[in-house]
Amino acid sequence: MFRSVCWIAVFSLVLLCGTSEITRAQETLTNASVTGRVLDPSGSVVAHASVKAVAAATNQAYTVETDGQGRFRLPYLPVGEYRIDVVASGFAENARTLQLTVGSAFDITFQLSVATASTNIQVTEEPPVIEENRSQIAQTVLQPEVNNLPYEGRNYLDLALLLPGVSPTNTASTQTLAETSEVAGQGYSVNSQRNFSNGFVVDGLSDNDDAAGVAGNVFSMDVVREFQVVTSGGQAEFGRALGGYFNLVTKSGSNQLHGTAYGFLRNQRLNADNALAGNKLPLTQGQYGASLSGPLRKNKTFLFGNFEEQRLNTEGIITVKPTDAAAINARLLAVGYGAPSLPVSTGLTTLYPTTLHTDTFFLRGDHRFSQKDQFNMRYSLYKLNSTNARGVGGLNETSNGTSVYDTNHTVAASNIATLSNRTFNETRMQFSYDNLTAPPNDQIGPAVTVSGVSVFGRSTSSPTARLNYLGEIVDNVVMQRGAHTFKTGVDFLYNDDTITYPQSLRGSYSFACIYDKASEAPAGYSGPFCANSLYSGRYNSQGYAQNFGNDTVQQNNPNLGFYAQDEWKATPSLTLNAGVRYDLEWLQTINTDMNNVSPRIGLAWTPFRNRGTVVRASYGLFYDRVPLRPLANALLSADNTTDPNNARFFSYSFSFGDPNAPVFPDVATTPPSSGTKPNYSTMQRDIQNPYSQQASLEVEQQLSQTSTLAMSYQHVRGLHLISSINTNINLDGTRPDPTRGNVKPYSSAFDSYYDGLAVSYLQRPVSWGSVRLSYTWSKAIDDVGEFFFSSPINNFDLRVDRGRSDDDQRHRVVFNAVVNSPTSEAHRFTDHLTHGWKLSGILQYYSRLPFNITTGANTKQATAQRPCTAAFNLGENGGLNPCTEALRGAVIGRNAGVGFDFFGLNTRLSRTFALTDGVKLEGMAEAFNALNHRNDMIPNGTWGSQPYPATPNATFGRATAVGDPRNIQLAARISF
Repeated sequence: MFRSVCWIAVFSLVLLCGTSEITRAQETLTNASVTGRVLDPSGSVVAHASVKAVAAATNQAYTVETDGQGRFRLPYLPVGEYRIDVVASGFAENARTLQLTVGSAFDITFQLSVATASTNIQVTEEPPVIEENRSQIAQTVLQPEVNNLPYEGRNYLDLALLLPGVSPTNTASTQTLAETSEVAGQGYSVNSQRNFSNGFVVDGLSDNDDAAGVAGNVFSMDVVREFQVVTSGGQAEFGRALGGYFNLVTKSGSNQLHGTAYGFLRNQRLNADNALAGNKLPLTQGQYGASLSGPLRKNKTFLFGNFEEQRLNTEGIITVKPTDAAAINARLLAVGYGAPSLPVSTGLTTLYPTTLHTDTFFLRGDHRFSQKDQFNMRYSLYKLNSTNARGVGGLNETSNGTSVYDTNHTVAASNIATLSNRTFNETRMQFSYDNLTAPPNDQIGPAVTVSGVSVFGRSTSSPTARLNYLGEIVDNVVMQRGAHTFKTGVDFLYNDDTITYPQSLRGSYSFACIYDKASEAPAGYSGPFCANSLYSGRYNSQGYAQNFGNDTVQQNNPNLGFYAQDEWKATPSLTLNAGVRYDLEWLQTINTDMNNVSPRIGLAWTPFRNRGTVVRASYGLFYDRVPLRPLANALLSADNTTDPNNARFFSYSFSFGDPNAPVFPDVATTPPSSGTKPNYSTMQRDIQNPYSQQASLEVEQQLSQTSTLAMSYQHVRGLHLISSINTNINLDGTRPDPTRGNVKPYSSAFDSYYDGLAVSYLQRPVSWGSVRLSYTWSKAIDDVGEFFFSSPINNFDLRVDRGRSDDDQRHRVVFNAVVNSPTSEAHRFTDHLTHGWKLSGILQYYSRLPFNITTGANTKQATAQRPCTAAFNLGENGGLNPCTEALRGAVIGRNAGVGFDFFGLNTRLSRTFALTDGVKLEGMAEAFNALNHRNDMIPNGTWGSQPYPATPNATFGRATAVGDPRNIQLAARISF
């Protein structure tokens, strides 16, 4: 049994904070809480009444006693259905049923009646659906939505897309796996914040990949018990993220033996034609698994286990024009390029094979030593094998791709101890091992980018290996004292991370276009023309890069977080939540940022007597972690210095015609002997942790006993956001320090603004089904891209890059519903035809995202050049060349392009048959993108060398990828 290993330190913190009314924000991360008062018929308080909550699934009881003011609190209730009984001498027993989800914070008043001979139990009205104590903006995906809605790929993180304020990130990529991530997909944006600024929590423990800042593990959808997203005003227990929090609680066993076996099958024969390929893409997918849960000892010990496999084999699309591919190949042949040439398709597109094979295993045990001591432990295994997982698709050729292989083992445990009737302690801990490799398809190189045309050669964009050991321990103490409930805790997390990142070890070239002028192009060619081209070999300014040396670096980042918080029931209708959190992150070569104090305050107010309306408001600071990937680059370069004696992985860049500059497609075998200065990646030693100021206001109205309507406003101000700035280059291309090349420190100099309005309607499950509808209107402005590797166009004036955020999506509408026919036992012949049917669907509409318009060339500061305006080219501002000088007003704004919207409808039709008493078979047919709507993706953002908005390249703005056409999936599930 666990005991509080950090109890003394935590108790000291309680003593420091407990005398003030600054601390507690209500919900726990893994459980639910119920507070309330017990009154007699006259409204006077009833002290020393017994309040007992009994879980329907496990028959486990949780009992407390009201204090002298009639108050009670049940703080650590596992999620699920409960019967709450109140017993007091001289009064009739009062009973109520209640459905608790993760983080629920219900406040209930029990008014007892005097006991009579005919009244033994008084059953009160329907259970509440309004959480009167919750001040944060959060929503939970209900279990029927998890079980009954169609999800393509069955990625549990996609549950977040059902909720307002959450959308897919705008990464301009079709790759299966992003960065160092083993989790499929391109990430999630909460309130238009960057994808790596979210916090992922599983059973109250970190599930973050701290290298790239994305989710760190994969679980089967059948493991999900509760899934919550906190978009604003999170309690002080949440930390290390400035965006939103994804909170998952895994399933546990019950007193009843339950099992399921399922299979989901897809094949191209049932699919529609791909809009770009003009035919059906080869596809076979099988997702199958089984779950088993039940008691080892009734009312005491329970097990839940799940195993699932996925085998996906399909083909992706490369949209490089055949004429461009043929022209490139002709040039590669002429100059003796040694790596594989580009495939030339007879059609408009080229196909490439890709796979996604995964295995997951999950086992959880729960044991109750006594009513005062609960323990659980879980183990999970995840294995991944995916070919052409990164760097392929759209304008990226297969040679630019990589495979990805990963193995993850995680062990976690939790203990909740009742120290007294009003004092509780919770301890959690975990250890995780994750080993990822991503070998490039092309081992020869060099890499070649022809902007807006094609990317091929050895991959340079992602690490090829990452080995991570993670350990974490958390301890929390909860104390109820009168109208206050105090909670305080400590969280220690440690990563040991080793990253291998060859970058341009085999060289990389960047070109603007293919031909200098039309007279050089072959007959029938209609591609781009500009001044620097692949045909002439004139690569961009600093358009050749190469690395030499050791490409592996090891680092760690101990994290320590303290928090304290208080929930004060100031009046029966007003709950005040206030808290403070303090985070420290120790990074190699970085001065620890000691100022990460996060005060947070919120209120929940029920203004009317019927308590059917709740007004919530909150404000707070939320500090982010510094991702390990950019620091790895700085350590890899020269141990985060610009001292050549410390250099580990030398980096050089050249412009065409520089001394020692290679001639395409040559690749150097040794570092330049003289005349060339190495580049350095660094991170500012006094870099500050990014943080956000979050403010929110929400009004939630109970429309019926099972439905609510919520309207909210959320404001997020992001500060000290991290990105890279080249500090050793002037506007004219000269060097302030001529002894060095580019010096690019990661800096916390960037910021963002977000304002959003959301409306959400929820009809909880009833006999006929359930409904959820949400709409979000928002606006997001910043001066930094989605990635921490992005750089401003003008290193001396960040205002030139202020524009629409990459994830600025003005309108988002999400609707889902489950509708079923009667589920009761069929007796008549007509019942056998009509009973057991279920129809469900998810409709999503996202308005157009922005994209950055570039010329395809670089500025003299080695950043992507945006087109200059036609008016400026006509002689304004003294005739300066804006495409070189990058002066404010001379170039068009960042993210000035308007991309494509998204519309999708996924549907499922199912029928359940009773095979025997207690054994059921469900057959399902699912259609993804059921209306076969064409969703264009990733516009070609290369404008060319002509002024804006006069003459773009012929392919500018065209889609380089499309979303999936209609896909049909057949499935069956047997359960008992």
